[in-house]
Amino acid sequence: PSPQKWRPFCLKFEGVVEDFNYGTLLRLDSCREYTEENTIFATRIQFFAIEIARNREGWNNSVYSSARDPGGEEPKS
Repeated sequence: PSPQKWRPFCLKFEGVVEDFNYGTLLRLDSCREYTEENTIFATRIQFFAIEIARNREGWNNSVYSSARDPGGEEPKS
């Protein structure tokens, strides 16, 4: 993520979110595992913002489903 675009957004959370500017790993493709090719270094607030957006848009549903049903079976309706 471009630092110039993210900086104003990130600074809004200074004093609000603990360790808002600490570094963390972020998956580029949420459907894939953490690998060298699929991982970047981002600030914690960038991680939160991107993961919240992914959750709202349903991109993490497969991760959520696999964690709830480790056997891989589809839930019955």
